[in-house]
Amino acid sequence: MAQQQLIDCIYTDGGCIHNPGPGGWGVVVQFTDGSVLEMGDHQPETTNNRMEMQAAIQALEYVRECDQQEPMRLLTDSKYVIDGITKWIKGWQKKGWKTAAGKPVLNQDLWQRLHQLNHPQISWCHVKGHSGEPGNERADAIANGFARGQKPHLRNNQSASMPKKSTKIKR
Repeated sequence: MAQQQLIDCIYTDGGCIHNPGPGGWGVVVQFTDGSVLEMGDHQPETTNNRMEMQAAIQALEYVRECDQQEPMRLLTDSKYVIDGITKWIKGWQKKGWKTAAGKPVLNQDLWQRLHQLNHPQISWCHVKGHSGEPGNERADAIANGFARGQKPHLRNNQSASMPKKSTKIKR
């Protein structure tokens, strides 16, 4: 039986042409052995924040399929996603999904899914966008390719022992 590869880190990014407008998300999964898995998809009418969140959701769904218990980093250039999942979400839940101003939380459906998928072994890390970080640049290129309607070539040089993940957004 083949040994399961371990995820080292995951880069996520989302983008939107005109906000709202056509959008895309990209995920780059890097394994400890140097292999890579890339995922992405598009949505015809969305927002940048929803695509940033969708990328993180797809990454965490993949982690769930892998059933990895070892720590890993999830890197995103979205402070909205990081602050939402690490700081704001508990307050929103306590207030019945209302903001401090008493308004409904935007993207509640995605926040609830993200919270459901989040695991203690995930370290949420911010990476500055467009700063030359290869994993972030690649996730950005995937997201923007899909947002522009141009499906990029996605790398999948992982071993057959890992679960296969669809590139489609679950609706």
